[in-house]
Amino acid sequence: GIASHMFLQQVPFFFILVTGSCFQSMGFMALLIDERTVMKYETSEALYGEGVVALCNFLVDVPVALVGASAQILIAFCFSGYPSEQLQTIFCWTLLIFFVYDSLFACIAACAPDAQLAQLVATPMLTIFMLFNGFVITRGGAPPWYHWLFELSPNFHTMQSIVTNVASKEGPEAEAIVDTFGYEHGHETEAFLIMVLCIIVFRVCQVVALKMLNNIQR
Repeated sequence: GIASHMFLQQVPFFFILVTGSCFQSMGFMALLIDERTVMKYETSEALYGEGVVALCNFLVDVPVALVGASAQILIAFCFSGYPSEQLQTIFCWTLLIFFVYDSLFACIAACAPDAQLAQLVATPMLTIFMLFNGFVITRGGAPPWYHWLFELSPNFHTMQSIVTNVASKEGPEAEAIVDTFGYEHGHETEAFLIMVLCIIVFRVCQVVALKMLNNIQR
């Protein structure tokens, strides 16, 4: 597996694993928009509230995507050859970024008037976060006025947390590669709080958008 290779060759594996989790919920946006249209007609008749729709999405659609994301991560991990003690770090951080993007795409689907515009809005945001992840564009290689993007990028926080944790068990050569990418140890708590805050903000915005935007014109 990839775990037997040089650490520099292992980093792209983490990048692919993290990126795959980002895309997991993107395909549900069109479905969410179709469901929203039906919801708008039914809420206009006071059958239920918009918050119920967001709750159903979180309790029904999210677990379906979660099963797919978990299977993807576990299959990749099994073929990677990493020891079982690395599973918690890789699995938990990759799953956390899945929840961030699932919340982001649900928020965009609640705001956008149609699936085409939702895709147009989601793609640039996803691309920017993927680029500013410390692997494609490193903090040291980016102009100083772009450094704030690294602090906002959930991909950067996920990559940094995984790479530094794995490198700490690989030895000094791996630590030197960590320094090359500009990743730093000891930021796991900060990363976790930022990503959880993103999830909360996106979910709140989703409920607000469901209530305030794209109402039925009578």
